[in-house]
Amino acid sequence: MLWSLGMFVIFAVPGYLLAVTKMDRIGHRRLQFIGFSIMAACFVVLAIVPALTQHVAPFLAILGLSYFFIQFGPNMTTFVLPSEVFPVSMRTTGHGVAAGVGKLGAFVGVFLVPVLQDHIGLRGLLGVAGASAVLGFAITSLLPEPAGRTLEDVSADPLLAAGHISSVVASPNPTLQEVRPPTA
Repeated sequence: MLWSLGMFVIFAVPGYLLAVTKMDRIGHRRLQFIGFSIMAACFVVLAIVPALTQHVAPFLAILGLSYFFIQFGPNMTTFVLPSEVFPVSMRTTGHGVAAGVGKLGAFVGVFLVPVLQDHIGLRGLLGVAGASAVLGFAITSLLPEPAGRTLEDVSADPLLAAGHISSVVASPNPTLQEVRPPTA
């Protein structure tokens, strides 16, 4: 427990604080790419180099580096991106669904990780984590970059419009909004 607290204070908190200060400058998608890349590299290295899982110091150093980039990347951006990439007309619903899927994944992980570790061992589990980070990187490439753009501009992004998601255009009455299909 003390190790976990130490890892959190040394690696996670600085990663989170740095992400808060640099996210708009680096870009939300780019920050997520960086985080997933370093996470994948750390987990794959831990999975393929047996000595690293047998000695505490190098294991904690590499795991700590991954923990830093979890915060300075996907953990921070998963709070922000859903509230920016969904069209205005369905932003709260999309953000809620994204948060719900994340919670479901965490719930399933609590039960699945021990079972996987029993069957494939720690190094196998680290390989699965590395593969998951690669998958997260790939999925991130499907998202538009919202940094430096208005929420309305992001909603009108051609990547979103290609999915036939309607965009919202303000009507003359500021309290009402008219939903129009995206234009080609």
